[in-house]
Amino acid sequence: PPPVTYSHINIVFIMELIPAIDVLNNIVVKAFSGERKKYKPIKSKLINSSNLENIIDSLLKEYKFKIIYVADLNAIIGNKNNFNIIKRVIKKFPQIDFWVDYGVRTFLDFKKFENMPFKTIIGSETLKNIMELKKIYKHKKKEIILSLDFKNDFFIGPLKLIKNKKLWPKKIIFMIIDSIGVKKRPKLIKLKKLGLDLKKDYYLAGGISNNNDINFLKKNGFKGVILSTAIHEKNIIYKDL
Repeated sequence: PPPVTYSHINIVFIMELIPAIDVLNNIVVKAFSGERKKYKPIKSKLINSSNLENIIDSLLKEYKFKIIYVADLNAIIGNKNNFNIIKRVIKKFPQIDFWVDYGVRTFLDFKKFENMPFKTIIGSETLKNIMELKKIYKHKKKEIILSLDFKNDFFIGPLKLIKNKKLWPKKIIFMIIDSIGVKKRPKLIKLKKLGLDLKKDYYLAGGISNNNDINFLKKNGFKGVILSTAIHEKNIIYKDL
């Protein structure tokens, strides 16, 4: 067999960069520390627009992103939804693997959109209880992603979920809500205690400012990062990753 070269090894460990897009009242907003009532239309160095399609267009001109994370904030807080425009962009950008958080609370919530061409994110923040998650696992026809949500060092969601790691699927997001939009990388001590040694694909969302943060997380076993502010402020040097 041919020898394994450094370039082959490097390809294996490329971090997944996933832009996060927060949609509120049909426009893209800038998330900040989870204070959703204070979110304002996004201001980006990539484009002067808060239109969802325009934002995605600008992101794809910046870098060949393969995955895009979309949070429907109205659905998450239980006040209307943005399904129409989200469906539109999913249809317009078929090459993108969309991960969508639409505030799943129960199995019935999940079932409404189970046949949509995106991966559903189950956020611990909105999940009603463990029984609803077990119903989803039993019924699901496609991969789902679990977001373990934290704020001010406290886990938000059913406590049994954080204690019973058998309930964790292959892909896990550690969502540090109070670090979102803040240029301060979260400490990993608590996350490591939760089980970063498990053979899962781990992603971090919140507090990622630059290439140094991305490389640090890569060295600590993360599969990818979910970020927004650093992208829109043009603080990521893609050729160095």
